[in-house]
Formats: sequence, structure tokens, C-alpha cells
Amino acid sequence: MERENVKQNINFLEYPLWFQDEIAAANAEQGMIWKDREGFVYRAGYKPPVKTDAIFLLYLLMQSQRNGYKQELTLTRYQILNDCDLDDSAKSYSRLEDSLKRWKMVGIEFIGSFYDGETYSAINFGIIDSWSIHEKTKELKVTFSPSFIKMMLGKGFFKYINFAEFKRLRSPLATRLYEILCKSFHGRDTWEISTAKMAEKIPMKERYAAHIVPKIKTAINRINKCSDTKFLLETRKIDRGQTVLCFKKTVAAKALLPFHQPEDESFKIPDKPEITVLINLLPELRRSQKTIFEPVIAFYEMRGADYVARNIRYTNKNAKSNYRPYLLKALQNDYGLAMQEDEEAARQVVAQEAMKAQEIAQSEAVEQTRRKEQEENKKRAQAYIESLSEGSRSDLQVEAMANMSDNIKEIVLKKGLGSKIMLNMAMENIALQRIAEINASKPVQPTLEMAA
Repeated sequence: MERENVKQNINFLEYPLWFQDEIAAANAEQGMIWKDREGFVYRAGYKPPVKTDAIFLLYLLMQSQRNGYKQELTLTRYQILNDCDLDDSAKSYSRLEDSLKRWKMVGIEFIGSFYDGETYSAINFGIIDSWSIHEKTKELKVTFSPSFIKMMLGKGFFKYINFAEFKRLRSPLATRLYEILCKSFHGRDTWEISTAKMAEKIPMKERYAAHIVPKIKTAINRINKCSDTKFLLETRKIDRGQTVLCFKKTVAAKALLPFHQPEDESFKIPDKPEITVLINLLPELRRSQKTIFEPVIAFYEMRGADYVARNIRYTNKNAKSNYRPYLLKALQNDYGLAMQEDEEAARQVVAQEAMKAQEIAQSEAVEQTRRKEQEENKKRAQAYIESLSEGSRSDLQVEAMANMSDNIKEIVLKKGLGSKIMLNMAMENIALQRIAEINASKPVQPTLEMAA
């Protein structure tokens, strides 16, 4: 599967959406309520999600992102398991369904602590609205909560999470620390935090620096092995015996690759569909050039198809001449990432407009249904009033007057502006009540099933 950067709301990196203790989570089948610091409440009606569930959710978000933040997804279970590096055993299929049950039963509440980059607000939402498996095709249909997807389309308080790195980390502690570091290094190269606050953020059971620091160091070592971004960790003591964790971010050196093969070694293009897609992205005149194929394939093996594709698109757009050196520089420095982020922002605008149009259409449909029902009720009421004798109609008018407020009654008695409309509406409301009472008193007609 190609490497992908998944856009994630920073609030979901600051506050955990999943839990590290897999044994405790598996035993909590009746659910739990957990409060993390002030202003964040996590409710799970079933087993709380853990690292495996976080991988599944990030994958589904990636699929939604690829399709313009589509709320409803249709995928095969095999595709999900394969792309999340799980086998296709019965146990894995069962685990995927269990994961969907978990996310379906999660409710998140921010009590004045949800930050959109400008202000803090209160918000309450779910993650997944529904999911189902088609009886014949076995395709999986997943529907995200509209509020959850809407947050993904919100203003620019986001960070890109590399899906390949995320699932490769394995360790729940390293994965959770990876989320926190992604958020905390938003626009900076150094970051400091006390061990006590770090334990609270993760969260960790340990409360003493002597226990916290070794685990954080182990987690950092794992992150450094599994990701392109490297973190240097140092500690220092401050007043009252507290220990501060000092993180510094560096990026792994991207060494130039030996693009030229030895003369006696023939160059072969790997027979992979993703390679074919990448080659087809190249300008037609470049699709037969070995000196282009070599770096494309080398970076595909090292960085993945998405990385290479965005840099080919960047080069196609910007290289006026010297295509090959331009492409090499783009691949070395990932120039295409900024262009991809701009395209992503444009897709968000389109998706937001589509969602807004859908909301307007739904609102108009509801209003149209309400008006139609109102017109039908008015016709029924008028037909009922017309069917009454003159005396019964006079009694109805007296009853309508008696039910009016003093202000409206005064307008009707003085035959002021709109008095006739007000009287008719009052009479029609009583007529509708009588029609409902008549219908309720009618005996139920037996159906064929009841008669049998």
C-alpha cells in the first residue's frame, strides 16, 4: 500500500481517542466514562478502542480524505486488513468488526476546550454513525458522524500523520507519544515539558520521573527507528526536584541514491501496478528514459507511491526545462508536499461547499414537507367545518373565541386587521383536534394476517 499523510485534527492528538491498556479495555465490555484533565469527557458504551482500533480509524479517515471527506465509505474487509498489515484470518475479520462496534459506541465531549486555532468551544459528537456488511457481496459500509467529518473540514488547526509510520510503531506508548510530538512540534523544532505533565498527557500510570523517563526514552528510540523524523531527548532537573523532558526535532538525512546501475547489470522495471501508475504520470517523452525510471523506482521503494506521485506532479507543473534534475531535487526534498497540502485545502473548500449545499437542500426538503402537511391539514379542517350545520358552526366559533388570548380576542371582536384570518385559524385548530379524536375512536379493521 502507498504511504499516505492523513490530516488529523490537533485536538485529537492532544486528547487521546484510544487507550493503551489492551487488557483493561478488553475486559470493559460494559463500557466506561473517562475524564482527562479539565474539559474533556470520553464515553465508551462498549469496549474502549486501543492501538489496533486507532489504526483502523486512521485508515478509514484516509479513505474519506481521498474521496473529498466523504461521510459514507464502501470498502472490502480484505482491503482494510491488508492495508493495515493484518492477515485475512477469521480472527482478523472478527477483530475488524469488533473495532467498528467500539467506534460506534464512542462519544466525545469537549467542555469549552475544543480549540479551532482561534477560539475554544464546547462540542459533543460521535465517531461512527453506523456500519453494515452486505449479505451477498460482503462489502463493508461505514458511515461517519457528520459532526466528526465536519471537524475534519474545519479551519487550519491540523497536522498530517503518516499512516505507514503510525502502524509501524507497534508499541502503544510509542504511538501515543508520536501523536503528542506531532502536535507539540507544530511550527517549532524544540519542545520542553515536565515529566509529570507528560505522564498526564499520554496518560501513564507512572507518577515519578525515575519511572517515567526510561519508558519515554524507550518510546523515543522506537519512534526514531520507525519514522523519518528523529527526536533527540535530554533531561534536566529544576526546582523542587522536578525533571523536564527536552525534545529536539531533526529530519533523517536523505542521502543521494546511486541512480546508475553497473554497465553489465540490466535494468528491469518491477511488474507492479503502482509503478505503472507512476510511469504514466510522467510526460510521454520521459516514459522511456532509464535515468528517470531509476530514481522514480528507488524513491518508490524508499518513500512509497504517494510520495513519488506528488513530486512527479510538482515537477510536471513547475519544470520548464531540465526535467530530470528538477525531478531529482523534488524527490530529494519532497517539494511536492506543499503543493499537495494546497490541493488538499482546495478539496476541503469544495467538500465544505458540498456539505453546506446538502444541509440547505435537506432544510428546504423539511420545510417543503412541513408546508405540504400544513396545507393538507388546512384542507381537512375546512372540509370538516363546511360539513357542520349552521348551529354547530356557530358553537365552534364561540369555542374558538373562548380559547383565544385576550389580545387576539380583542382584535377579533373589533374586527381589526387580520381578525378573520385569526378566527379561521382558531376554528381550524379545533377542527383538527376533533378529526384526530374521531379517527382515534374508530375500531381497528382486521388485516389478513390478523384474520388468519
